[in-house]
Amino acid sequence: MLGGGPPADNMYTEEHVVWLLPGAFRLICHYNTGGAFGLASGKLLLFLGATAVLVPALVLTAYHNREPDAPLWSLGMIVGGAVGNLYDRLFHVGVRDFLEVTHPGTARGLWPVFNIADVAIVLGVVVYVVWSVLDFVRKKRAGGDESESAPY
Repeated sequence: MLGGGPPADNMYTEEHVVWLLPGAFRLICHYNTGGAFGLASGKLLLFLGATAVLVPALVLTAYHNREPDAPLWSLGMIVGGAVGNLYDRLFHVGVRDFLEVTHPGTARGLWPVFNIADVAIVLGVVVYVVWSVLDFVRKKRAGGDESESAPY
């Protein structure tokens, strides 16, 4: 690893928590060395390799996309989120997650802690997949050739 790492215990105390929406949404400090939901924790080379393959593939997809209404900005969100998380993996050992949705009235998380890069990746994927499906259906109904309707 190139930079400093997470605190030894990766825990936080209540004085380090900032409630943005009391009882429902808070800022905390959490380092995740895995992927989504902490899967494959500690597998740095796996995530570096996946990023090294996926980011250029997405850039090429955007470059070669000839659809005038394609939401290419959604691919930019995915790439931006991936590069942001890559930075954290390289310079902070793990991804710095800090947003937590909690069960109302308790301090238990309803969802794993996440960050802005995660939000960008998820929203980018959802937008591009929805557009791809709608574009395929639109072209199919218009009698277009299936091979021309692929968004990549």
